[in-house]
Order: sequence, then structure tokens, then C-alpha cells
Amino acid sequence: MRSGDARSRSRVVLVNTRHLRGGGDSTYTFNLADVLRAEGHEVAFFAMQDARNLPDPNADLFVSNIDFAALNRARTPANGLRVLWRSIYSVEARQRFAELLDRTRPDVVHLQSIHGHITPSVVLEAGRRGVPVVWTLHDYKLICPNTHLLIDADGRVCEACRGNRFYQAVLKRCKKGSLLASGVAALEAYVHRMLRVPNRVAAFISPSAFLRDKLIERGLPSSRVHHVPLCLPFEEPLDDGGGNEGYLLFFGKVHPIKGIHPLLEACRLAPEVSLIVAGPVGQPLAGRLPALLPANARYVGMKHGEELRRLVREAAAVILPSLWYENQPYSILEAFAVGKPVIASEMGGMAELLREERGLLVPPGDPVRLAEAMRWMLSHAAEAAEMGDRAREYVRREHGPEVHYRRIMHVYRLAMGGA
Repeated sequence: MRSGDARSRSRVVLVNTRHLRGGGDSTYTFNLADVLRAEGHEVAFFAMQDARNLPDPNADLFVSNIDFAALNRARTPANGLRVLWRSIYSVEARQRFAELLDRTRPDVVHLQSIHGHITPSVVLEAGRRGVPVVWTLHDYKLICPNTHLLIDADGRVCEACRGNRFYQAVLKRCKKGSLLASGVAALEAYVHRMLRVPNRVAAFISPSAFLRDKLIERGLPSSRVHHVPLCLPFEEPLDDGGGNEGYLLFFGKVHPIKGIHPLLEACRLAPEVSLIVAGPVGQPLAGRLPALLPANARYVGMKHGEELRRLVREAAAVILPSLWYENQPYSILEAFAVGKPVIASEMGGMAELLREERGLLVPPGDPVRLAEAMRWMLSHAAEAAEMGDRAREYVRREHGPEVHYRRIMHVYRLAMGGA
């Protein structure tokens, strides 16, 4: 499709649970909307209602908010049934989505993160109307009831559910260590297979080649799984950064699966290193993080926009020691965009991004090796700057809006039955 061809100007509905800034799935959804609109396409959103949402003309049709954490804390039979019903198949979401489809008449529906709050019930509604569905996967939920291919937050990688053996989630209690939560997650996976949800999606998009390979390994046909890297926003500066103030930066959700415990232990092993931590603190660390920080680490809270960009520009490097198979973290791409190298775990999509010496890879969960990498990055400024230069050129080549638009249009054409 070419933007100059009127026939190529499609109407697209983007579906994502969160319609607010924060999180890789939301960031990508808004970035994609900008890319499509710049090329003349019409874009509408479908999401969950939230007081923090950005304004939207179709917000009246968004599915009602549900706080699973609050319902699980107040454990009652009624709450349990509500969680079970809403998280597996939302009748309300399907009904409201049907109204949105009537209002917008899209050519294609493009899903992002929908499990739990919106649910794949919207896939069935789009299919009933003959609207092709494209689905960008940001995690492993389609093949793992626990989403991250982990048993627990300590980083024990698990692939016991391969072959659709989702009952393994119950046996291992891999969802929050809870038999009930694991049972609901396993039931959700089985119901969606029974409803043939994957078969009703015209095309899946995987930001990382690693996730694409996992999906094909688990039975999705390779012809319907497309590797399309994420894109950066138009305003993201591909400049020379803002210097080097001599600190390492972790930004993103502060959670055990992000490798926070090994990271803080590495700081203790390397007291000469300065670390700044920015981002929302998730359970079970909420309220406990200050007590866990060593003297050379500082938590600065949640940062957005220019304030966050300044932190990235002035860092010596960004660090992401995740314990799970990260798909394609925006924190790495945003570091690359301003010429900053990255220290990350040698697994999943992180290892892909750090090829060609764009940073340092360390074994996941190894604070000794992590401390060594942190020391090296701060003591080899010239080599680190060269890594950052390579990273910036990679982002310009593979993650810019123009190349992303071409790749997305190719998938849309296939989904709509084109060549």
C-alpha cells in the first residue's frame, strides 16, 4: 500500500487494555497510531475504562474497569466468580466492541494486550463480522498461563506447558503461587483453545525473533507469525545523547522478574558504581524498596517524558537484568535512540537487541558477572561510546516509523487477503 493511493487508506481499530502512558504495550499502541495517521489512515481505539486514560471520542464504549488485585484481596465466592467470568470471556467487552465496530466500520482490527480485562471475546466478534484480526504479542500469554514462561518471580524459567499441557500451571502453582489463580489461568488457556481463538487470528506479529520461534515451536503456522520489530515515537531524538554523568540507569517496572534483587546485590559487590532506579514499584516490593537499596543506589520514583529522557541521556549506560525472556523492551530501544549502550541478561529478545556489540550481555541472575559488567561499562568510556553509536544506527535502521509502516502494511495486506 502507498499512502498516495486512496484505496490504501484503511480504517484500523487498535485494541489494548490500557489507554494511558506507561508500559511497552501502551507505548507501542500510541506509536503505531501516530505512524498510521501520518500516512492517512483512520485509527480508533478500544480499551478498558480508567480515570487515568487519555481522552478518546469512543471512550463511552470502552469496557468497564475491573481491579483484579482488589477483588482477590477481598476473597469471597462472588468475587471469585466475577474474576473467573470476566478474565476468561467478557460478554460486556464483546457487546461494547460490537458497538464500536458499528460506529467505526474498520478494515482491520489490530490487537495488543487484551487478556484478562478485555479477553479474546473481541476476536470472536470481529470474526463474526468478517473483519480480519492482527495481533501483536507483547508476552507469552498465548502459550503460557503465567505469561512470562516463569514458575515464580525468582526467575525459574519453565516451559512445562508445551504441547498445550496447561494443567502444569496448576501442578506447579506458577500463577502467584496460588492454586486458585493458577487454576483460573489454566482454564482460561483451555477455553481459548476450545474456542479456537488462535485459528481466528489472520496474522500474529512478534516484535522479537525469539518469541516468533517460540510460537511456531508451540504449533502456530509460520505463515501467520510475522517478525516486526517495534517502532519508536516520532519525537524520539536520535541524537548524540546528553553526555555521561557517570551513573547507570534502570528504568521500568521495579519488580523481581526484572532482576532487581541481583541488580541490587551487584551494587553491593561494586560500591564504586552509582545506580539510579526509576519506575513504578510493583508487588511484592512496594513499601520495601528503600530498605533494600545499598548506599550507591538511589530510587527517584516514576519518571515520564522529558524528565525520563534527561535521565537516559545523562547516563553512562542503561541496565536491564531481567530474569524472563523479555520480548523487545522499550527501555533498551529508548537507550539506543540516544546512543547509550545497555547491560542486559543474555536471554530472549534482549540478546537479539545487543548483537553487534551494542552493549554487554550477562547470565541472568548472576550478581557477580553483573557487577563486573557494571564496572567495565564505567571504566571504558571510549568503548562504551562506540557501542552507543552502533546502537543508535541500529535503531535508525530497524525501528524508525517509515520501515515500521512498510512492515505493518505488508501484514495488513496479508490479513485482508491481499498479495
